[in-house]
Amino acid sequence: MFRRVWLTATIASLAIISASPADAQYRLNVEAVFMDRNDGDGAPLVQGQDSVSSAPSYDLQTGYRITLGGSFGQYDVEVIGTHVDDWGSRETGTLVSELVLDDTNLNPGVVPIVPANSLGFNALVKVAASSAAEATESERLRAGATWFVEGTSRFRDYQVNLGMRPNGNPWRVTAGYRHMRLDESQGFGVTGIFDAIDTDDAAVFGDAGNDPNDALSDAALMAAGFTLRQGGGDGFDAFDTMNGPDTLRLYYTNNVQNSLNGLQISGSYDLSPVEVLSVSVFTRAGIYHNNMQGQVNEYLIGSGNDDSLYGQTIENSRHGVAFSGTLGLRLELPITDYISLTAGYEGMYVANVALASNQNGGVQYGPLGNRRYSVDNGDNLILHGGNLGLLVTW
Repeated sequence: MFRRVWLTATIASLAIISASPADAQYRLNVEAVFMDRNDGDGAPLVQGQDSVSSAPSYDLQTGYRITLGGSFGQYDVEVIGTHVDDWGSRETGTLVSELVLDDTNLNPGVVPIVPANSLGFNALVKVAASSAAEATESERLRAGATWFVEGTSRFRDYQVNLGMRPNGNPWRVTAGYRHMRLDESQGFGVTGIFDAIDTDDAAVFGDAGNDPNDALSDAALMAAGFTLRQGGGDGFDAFDTMNGPDTLRLYYTNNVQNSLNGLQISGSYDLSPVEVLSVSVFTRAGIYHNNMQGQVNEYLIGSGNDDSLYGQTIENSRHGVAFSGTLGLRLELPITDYISLTAGYEGMYVANVALASNQNGGVQYGPLGNRRYSVDNGDNLILHGGNLGLLVTW
């Protein structure tokens, strides 16, 4: 895509140069950018006594922008490329109460008075734990399980704009093509001692009348759509005094890519077009086709008495219409006749994009427990920050 943008810019530039080569002026602006972004609304990952949200907490990141432009006769063309360093977020914690994996978390016979935790989204492990093979037991992680939520986000932006040369006018309008790329991933993991107790009398291994399963069985996991990735393939045993505990990690990853391509209109106005300092405001607005690719993964990873690893991946692609708007302020301070310092601040809003933190909401279940996934693109991206650079004209 980057090569396609530069090819388009080259063709446009050559066409204009061939029309009026004698009156050309070029410019190169290299800027350092400092961008912050919204974290997104997120969704509950764990709910109950302990609360864990998928909303990330991103910090300010640096990057760079390169603008190459030229004026030829009555026309002006510019190519802009912006790279922002990847945003990252990580949070960790401990669940004070147990994490109930199936639908028995409201059963007072198997859940203590202290409110138990449950997964805040319809994870596939719930289907496995509620299957016929597990109907008489309540599967859970014991209190004290540890969790983490981590995410990354990458943004790239390329533009080609063509318009009329200002010719001394304070205003300037251009039309152009823009490609934006937003790639995100998020991982959520919770690790604890796996346990299973009978739903009718809360009996566990060794108790009188205990039901014999005492496990999340391989058959139930396979019936729910999991595949064995490695290990013994014998499910996960509940805690017992003979064999010791199974430590179980539930690990979920969401990956999503947004590829936006479309047309935009840009405008700027010089508030103070003087030799000492030039101050201008600018705006951009565009409509884009958004090609989205999403992937949701779920893994059950055992350690200790059982080292089995079960997993499932489900993918989906989706096409949609996205919108963007930008508003900014720009300053130019001449140092010589050909070199100027530049600075500015801008904010950008992009509607109808897919964020990794909300993809769990796109997973739904049919009446027979089959899982379906549709990329959730109901989110908005807000970027804002400053820039500082050097402008060279010749």
